[in-house]
Amino acid sequence: MLNDWAPVSLPISEEMVVYKDQDEKRPAIETTRTFASHGMHESSLHLPLHTGTHVDYPLHALEGGKCSSDYRRFPLTFLALVVDLTPAPHTTIALDQVRDLALEGVEAVLFKTMVEPAASFDPQFPGLTSEAAAWLARSPLLFVGTDQLGLERGQPGHPTHVQLLERDILIIEGLELSRISGGRRRFAAFTPGIRGVEAEPVLVYALPEI
Repeated sequence: MLNDWAPVSLPISEEMVVYKDQDEKRPAIETTRTFASHGMHESSLHLPLHTGTHVDYPLHALEGGKCSSDYRRFPLTFLALVVDLTPAPHTTIALDQVRDLALEGVEAVLFKTMVEPAASFDPQFPGLTSEAAAWLARSPLLFVGTDQLGLERGQPGHPTHVQLLERDILIIEGLELSRISGGRRRFAAFTPGIRGVEAEPVLVYALPEI
């Protein structure tokens, strides 16, 4: 039943937390028609593609890389391993935290680093190191995701993104995993189907536990 699906995407609003508090990342909602002027209400949405919960395609980090038009991956359901790091917060997600993960049969690894949604952007958010990314890239994953607004932090050349995306492992950033326990769980994901872009908004749901 759809009522049993738990949304794990961030709601879109003009007041939402955005990456590095950058104004260009902030969504804008504009009323374009009113009842007084047109007898109905209509709005337009300006939404940067890397705002809120979104999926990164290779073109984001690889010049000439594949874009949204090159994938037929959505909609889909997938089995993910939710890695709960909240009991011992870190400023990085390092190799020793992923080396022993049981990934057999898993299609995605999702990192839970917060016990509740962030009220403001944390410039010291835990990012996935390039060594950890290289280790994960050895597995046949579809996705690596995080509840942070970025997967990596302070990496010249963006090696974490590069190592995953060049292996066709897409990146989901901005998940809301506070109500999701660690362990294996099935998820469903949907994109709006925007063509020719390096990123898209994505709606992700945790499916009922069996």
